[in-house]
Amino acid sequence: MPINSHSAKQDKYLLSRVAKGDESAFEQLYDSYNIPIYNYLVRLTHKEAIAENLLQETFLAVWESAGKFRGEAQVKSWIYRISHNKAVTWLRKTNKDEIPRELPLNEAHLQEKYTESPEGAIIREGQEGNVRRALESLSAKHRAVVELAYVHEFSYREIARIVDCPEGTVKSRMNYALRQLNGIFKQMGTEESNT
Repeated sequence: MPINSHSAKQDKYLLSRVAKGDESAFEQLYDSYNIPIYNYLVRLTHKEAIAENLLQETFLAVWESAGKFRGEAQVKSWIYRISHNKAVTWLRKTNKDEIPRELPLNEAHLQEKYTESPEGAIIREGQEGNVRRALESLSAKHRAVVELAYVHEFSYREIARIVDCPEGTVKSRMNYALRQLNGIFKQMGTEESNT
């Protein structure tokens, strides 16, 4: 669940205030969504600096387009769609050979702090590393639907709006991605038991 998450009703109210130039309302929306959207953009682009730029472009577009919001989707979905479109545009312009295949190892600054035992932290970090490596093996379009569903808790309908494709396509991408991940995790388990 996003840090400082807002209700859909509160988000609509804040966006209506942003449309009227209310900087305080804009700051509240930014504070609510900047971390989860940044994380999403890092996972799509694999570059923190690019994700930071795309995050700024996303919120600039929110500021400039707030008055055009029609209310057909939740504000959260609308903001994610803007960020997704920014990332897709960047990915299309970028030579895929230039994109590193691994995310930065230190994502602690992006996550909430948890109190846990050192043993628990080691196990969690190992599991997160395996999940991160498995997700990185997926294409951007498959990784996006998994990220939006499981990390950001969007429904298939909301994901379809964000990535601008039919709901059936989202389900198909999810099915494919989960089958791929299942195979990868099985392979990882086999490799670990052989060492």
